[in-house]
Amino acid sequence: MVKRLYLLRHGRVDTHGRYIGSTDLPLLPEGMEDLMAVAPYLHRQNIDEILCSPLLRCRQTMEVLNLAVRSAICPDLREIDFGEWEGLSFAEILQCDASLVEKWAEWSEDFNFPGGEGIRPFLQRIHKVRQMIDTAVADRLLVISHGGVIRQLICSCLGLGPENYLAFDIQPGLCSVIELHSQGGVLVGLNQGK
Repeated sequence: MVKRLYLLRHGRVDTHGRYIGSTDLPLLPEGMEDLMAVAPYLHRQNIDEILCSPLLRCRQTMEVLNLAVRSAICPDLREIDFGEWEGLSFAEILQCDASLVEKWAEWSEDFNFPGGEGIRPFLQRIHKVRQMIDTAVADRLLVISHGGVIRQLICSCLGLGPENYLAFDIQPGLCSVIELHSQGGVLVGLNQGK
């Protein structure tokens, strides 16, 4: 049996090009508008269950969509914690931590954001979420989460290594769709919903 997985990134927040992971920001009015545009698309998909990140921007996203289905807040769906890099632009991070940025770019599961989360624990959370998805009774499951989480879930479902996460440009307020078969996943839509 084919399961259909909908991966929705929360609506836009006020990041100003800064790294925002664990910071609990609300949606912008424009983010709410994005979601009003994607809501009719999701209502047509016959979603039967929602898993949602506990961060405010995702909970607000779920409220705006107003899908009358089972829902659960899943702590493992929260975005990675950038630690001391939270709220900084890439230029600011590069200026104060150039050697650490190089290590990050080399991609290692042993990398830890200074004062924040490590890649390995983050990937362990993604693995737990993937197990929840695989064992869910729902045939059409909506996951409301964050760009980094969605990128890694796509990699996991398609059998790609986690280092390939930047191959997917995950836009706020839009939905990526994967069909999960017993042999693996097929990406059937990226940034859909308008």
